Amino acid sequence: MSHPPPNPTAKPSHLPALLIIFTVALVVRLIYIATVRDFILVTHLVGDAATYDKWARTLVANNWGWNETFYQAPLYPYFLATIYRCISDTTMAVRIIQCALSSVACTLLAWSAMQLINRRAGMATGLILALYAPAIYFDGILQKTAVGFFLFAVVIAITSSLIQEQSRWKWGLLGIATGLLALTRENALALVPIFAIWSVIHARRTNVAQRIAAPALLIAGFTIAVAPAALHNHRVGGELAITTFQLGPNFYIGNHDGASGRYDPMIPGRETPEFERTDATALAEQAAGRKLTPREVSNHWLDRSLTYIRQQPVDWLKLLAYKLALTFNHYEIPDTESYELFCNASWLLGPLAIFSHLGLLLPLAAIGIVLTWPQRRQLAIFYAMLIVMTAAIAVFFLMARYRFLLVPILAIFAGGGLIAMIDHVRTQPWNRLAPALLAAIAVAIPANMKINPESELHAAQLGNLGVALALENRLPDAIPHFTRAVELNPTAPRLRQFLAQALAQTGRFADAVPHYRVALESRPNDPNLHFNLAVALENSGKPENARHHYQLSLQANPDDPVARAAIERLTRKVP
Repeated sequence: MSHPPPNPTAKPSHLPALLIIFTVALVVRLIYIATVRDFILVTHLVGDAATYDKWARTLVANNWGWNETFYQAPLYPYFLATIYRCISDTTMAVRIIQCALSSVACTLLAWSAMQLINRRAGMATGLILALYAPAIYFDGILQKTAVGFFLFAVVIAITSSLIQEQSRWKWGLLGIATGLLALTRENALALVPIFAIWSVIHARRTNVAQRIAAPALLIAGFTIAVAPAALHNHRVGGELAITTFQLGPNFYIGNHDGASGRYDPMIPGRETPEFERTDATALAEQAAGRKLTPREVSNHWLDRSLTYIRQQPVDWLKLLAYKLALTFNHYEIPDTESYELFCNASWLLGPLAIFSHLGLLLPLAAIGIVLTWPQRRQLAIFYAMLIVMTAAIAVFFLMARYRFLLVPILAIFAGGGLIAMIDHVRTQPWNRLAPALLAAIAVAIPANMKINPESELHAAQLGNLGVALALENRLPDAIPHFTRAVELNPTAPRLRQFLAQALAQTGRFADAVPHYRVALESRPNDPNLHFNLAVALENSGKPENARHHYQLSLQANPDDPVARAAIERLTRKVP
């Protein structure tokens, strides 16, 4: 039997390489999950993770019913609820599924780089993402970052496919994927006008029907994706919001006089998600002197921010420049959960973090942007996406998970840059690398500078870790974390109070007293601090001092019968 002669022009299959990338990404992630499965911040949910878990379980219990407008992006809680209802009600199942989704995302982004640049660049991109420590960390926590990573990878894959071949149905799919991404990360709404403009430009050489169909199908797909959330908001609240009603508060947090560029609660000490909506609403209604709708609350905070920008434009531009620097800095700004704490808890993630962080990814991406410049027409949409998403992130406030959407695009350029650099070294004069290396140095220096108050931020995370341990009745384990937190940030009243309470609850009242006193220096009218200090003093054999602080507690809270009874009891002992 004769066989057809080989076709020397046939492209080799990408499938084996893509399978390797998927396997590496999944195996590494599953090993990582195994290393942290007993870590307290995995077994005990805190912050947004606890909020999303509670929301999802409420959806399951109420047969998908939800009687509030969406303040936070809704897709992730529904994703969790689907897993809890259809697969398993354990958070470990969620983490494993997120690992699988992110492994698919690594594969899709590798495929995209293969289409846009070349096969080897795709392999490099996939392996960079498969071993990228922050990505692995996000896959192991209950945050919407992993789902956002997957959806953005789908968006990029469809975009890459459209560059190779026009297709009407792909424009509709791109709209759907972008809409779903916006229901996970609201700032992805900024991509819609960019894609609409690109659809018109990209279809300009086709017939009139195609030029009309491309943007129409894009918008139709986007509308289909976001319509359920928009209709829910209108049905429950009587007002239209495509995704959520938190635009104004979030914009204000990142844009007001005294803003740090990171997350700061509107009321100090109330950093947890359960207070975000209630505090924003209460403060806005107090200022307005009446009840406000969700839209009016959002507009109140947006107006305050815009007033600040108009009145102090120079200060705002300085703040914006600082937030841009935070966006491209190596440090992963923590939320309630901390990348740094998980690195310390995992023998796998810690070493990976040394070699895979934004401070290294960004210079590689800069090299890639310079060396792939001859392909700029093909890559132009990715330049636009990178610029628009950077602006959409930096204009609000920074956390590690917010800026993670930049990583997929940076990884494609980094993979292309790594392969192009190797090829230039092998076959071309070194002087052709000079512009690329200069670009890498120009971004590497600021990206690796220490511009965050890292000690203070780490202290806050140690405090959160200690609280989680305390809530699990593991006070002896919590005290060393509180102690270290106070050492890193000795003036933080919240951390002093945590340590003092832990010491008092383990019977070390005398050791708790000085920490309560330091906390009171910042909050001298706090009745709880005065009361707790009085208890510690009384149990340390200092009744007269204890009575004084019971009295101060009662002055601030006259209806406290416990403080009143303590004063009467000590008065009998110490006339």
